Amino acid sequence: MTVFEKSENTLKFLRITLAFAATVLAAINPAGAQQVLRVGLQGAEPGVVRSNNGIGGLQVEVVEAIAKDAGFKVTFTITENTRRAFVLMDEGKLDVVAGTTVTAETQANYSFTVGYGTTAEALVVPKTDQKQYLTIADAKALTIVTLRASTYASYLKQNGIINYKEVETTTDALTAVSAGQAEASLFSGVISGYVLKQGLFPNLQVVASYQPALARPYAIAFPKNTGEILTKTNASIQKLNDDGTIKQIFAKYGLTIKK
Repeated sequence: MTVFEKSENTLKFLRITLAFAATVLAAINPAGAQQVLRVGLQGAEPGVVRSNNGIGGLQVEVVEAIAKDAGFKVTFTITENTRRAFVLMDEGKLDVVAGTTVTAETQANYSFTVGYGTTAEALVVPKTDQKQYLTIADAKALTIVTLRASTYASYLKQNGIINYKEVETTTDALTAVSAGQAEASLFSGVISGYVLKQGLFPNLQVVASYQPALARPYAIAFPKNTGEILTKTNASIQKLNDDGTIKQIFAKYGLTIKK
């Protein structure tokens, strides 16, 4: 075999090897394949609305709009509360938690996007209670039910509310008030207002006179020190805030974003 023939054989071997490597890499990460984010969401309306066609809802639509703009795909895991979603992310079973808010505790342990929309607490009481509650101080004599290990529970404790109970879900909270097991509930006004408008608890009302103290934006939580994907997500949220897309989604569910 001549030197030229040996060189030709070597080049053929290299070409075959490179082609095989390219095939393997394409199988592992196909060209143009979109990154898939596993998203955790609290399963409470209007954030998540179930139907025969699957799931939709305020937070689902916001996340899908962000994903479309940022160029990635999403899958959803619905949990009974946000606390459970954070546990799953800590265990590596979720990539992000959406529809959450920033607290001192979570800010220390996770990275958050810029905000979108707003949420604040609401006080819910039986319709037979016609008192004009302005602040939580006015409701100190009531037995109040709220969500376990939540911002709302901390707020009640910090304001000297002794008679409060903690439950796992927003439905549990409203059920307790409706059944007379508690005199009021305190949690997200976005959720409680939407649920009551659906007529699910006809004997309850959101206290119109109550002035919320915990108004804050929604955000998406990532594991600490997340890099490029967080930057892309922030850019998309800012764009959708500016062009009115997120505002339109909130309006679809009867909610107004106040600046």
